[in-house]
Amino acid sequence: MAWLFERTIEAAAWVAMLVAWLCLGTAIYRCSLWIGTIQTEPDFSLLRDAAMSSAAFLAAAVALGLLACVDRFLFDADEHAA
Repeated sequence: MAWLFERTIEAAAWVAMLVAWLCLGTAIYRCSLWIGTIQTEPDFSLLRDAAMSSAAFLAAAVALGLLACVDRFLFDADEHAA
């Protein structure tokens, strides 16, 4: 059962990393679209969407870090103690 739980934590970490990369790409894309509208009429909904994507990137990065800590200190503690 511990093996299954460890694989679940690792799978969740991979998903969090994928979500983080997607959110970062979305934030960069939305920010570049907003920068393109500065010359004419700034579209602040694009800036809001870029900020929300940036916040989602940070949340996914924190989740990835927490899952890495759980994996390291819960499952890999025996390997590093020796």
